[in-house]
Amino acid sequence: MLLDISTLYVMVALCSIVAGIVHLTAAAGGRFDSWANWWGCGHLLLGISAIVPLLRVLHIPGLLPVGNAIAAISYGVIYIGMRRFADPAAPVRPWIALAGIVALPLVFSSDPAAMGQRIAYLNVIRSLFDMATVVLAIRIARQDALRTGWIVAVMFTMTVPMFLGRAWFALTGQLGSEPTGMHGGPAAWMAAAAIAFIMFRGFSLLTMDAERCEQQLAMLAERDGLTGAGNRIAFDRARAGWRGEGAVLMIDLNRFKALNDRHGHAAGDAALRIATRAAVGAIPMSGRVFRWGGDEFVCVLPGVDGMAAQGIAEAIATRFTQGTAALLGPNETADLSVGWTTGSFAMLDTLIVQADDHMYAHKRGDWRPASFSQRSVAEPSPPGPLISQSQHG
Repeated sequence: MLLDISTLYVMVALCSIVAGIVHLTAAAGGRFDSWANWWGCGHLLLGISAIVPLLRVLHIPGLLPVGNAIAAISYGVIYIGMRRFADPAAPVRPWIALAGIVALPLVFSSDPAAMGQRIAYLNVIRSLFDMATVVLAIRIARQDALRTGWIVAVMFTMTVPMFLGRAWFALTGQLGSEPTGMHGGPAAWMAAAAIAFIMFRGFSLLTMDAERCEQQLAMLAERDGLTGAGNRIAFDRARAGWRGEGAVLMIDLNRFKALNDRHGHAAGDAALRIATRAAVGAIPMSGRVFRWGGDEFVCVLPGVDGMAAQGIAEAIATRFTQGTAALLGPNETADLSVGWTTGSFAMLDTLIVQADDHMYAHKRGDWRPASFSQRSVAEPSPPGPLISQSQHG
């Protein structure tokens, strides 16, 4: 069965040019970062280079060498787009220089007898840039947990053996004297398959960007905008994953309204951020900090016992003291109260109530040393697992 390679070239040219225009237009409108400019330019150049073989009948001097060089550069620019997607600050000059260097031999090669060598060389360049793109796509998929990254990696992986196979066919003289027109055999089908993947993957970074944006929106929806701590939505989603026993801490800033009235809301906002940083810096990696509302925070610490919970509470109070001293001056600091309790996360709501009761008991001055033997929320709540900034001088 014969395939019309010329029609396939037209299809890949149109798809690539459209993909290039879409990305460049979106980037110009501020929708995407710099990766879209590189990705768009790369596909625009790829579309232009796909048209060049169809213009061989015009016998324009230098057209084919320039077209081949543009094709080589386009793959380098597409790779740069993927690099900028992975890291917006990634350097691009070395890769631009590399793309120019590998494309340079194609500019000075126009001998019809060397057509097979040129096609082989160009396809090897394509395969190398595609392999580099696969490595980047896998890294993005792992680091950003993007499922679409694995799809992109597969799409670029599939073209690598196709380009290498086409290079081998070119070196062995199995492509014929005309790269376009009607062709049959394995070489033609391999070219058709490669062109199909090239057409589909032109918009692949859009799907990755959409998934990344979806993740960012979900993260924003679960974050308190002022402090960066988790909010109630994040708490409700996280609680399903808490098993076994652990500790719950309730934190409250003392005389927070007075601080706002005296120093202004900017200082109050800064104090809330200091409290968040103090909690995040004191808890273990398995713990989570949530803004419960107003100037109250909840810390959930899986696997933490009573002794460790008291030490964490003390560390939070100390860190908060140091932070507010830097904010308000050494002679005027804000203080906070921390109540904690331990038990099974199967009764998490009860643990939160107990920790809240303990925190308010301190505010009332009703404090006594903790009884670490009382850890089960099924037993009477120990009145004393409390710590506050004021107890540290």
